[in-house]
Amino acid sequence: MLIIVLMLFVSYLFYRTKSYSFLLLLPIIAFAGFSVINYATPKEIDPEIKSAGLFLIEQPTVVEFMSPSCMACIYSRPTVSAMKKMYENKVKFMSINVKESGSMELVRKYNVRSTPTFIMFSSDGEEITRFSGLARSKIMQSNIEMIIEN
Repeated sequence: MLIIVLMLFVSYLFYRTKSYSFLLLLPIIAFAGFSVINYATPKEIDPEIKSAGLFLIEQPTVVEFMSPSCMACIYSRPTVSAMKKMYENKVKFMSINVKESGSMELVRKYNVRSTPTFIMFSSDGEEITRFSGLARSKIMQSNIEMIIEN
């Protein structure tokens, strides 16, 4: 944004003074701006950014927030187990027990309001989709295919 403002200001100075020396500044400003942008753009995402300091995501990941006393969580186990077997080498599955005191930070960070909640992350660590409630194989399979494509 600053580069554009500088270029507009130099153009305005040329318009007001009709001095061609200001026009020589335009390519210099443009080159400097694009050099800074290319330097500031990371080549790969930092692992700390990917994990946000909580858990490292290196491949497409499905995180299940569950409770051992939750009936929907218990009924979802066969579907989740089938998906684990089906996507064994393609997708990482994680299960987080919301009753444990150490998981409360994750529950707050990811705004989990009910169990089970499934959050699906791309290999870049970006949340792609989420759903709560009983895991249905068709819904879960389509969501997993979506995170594999991203």
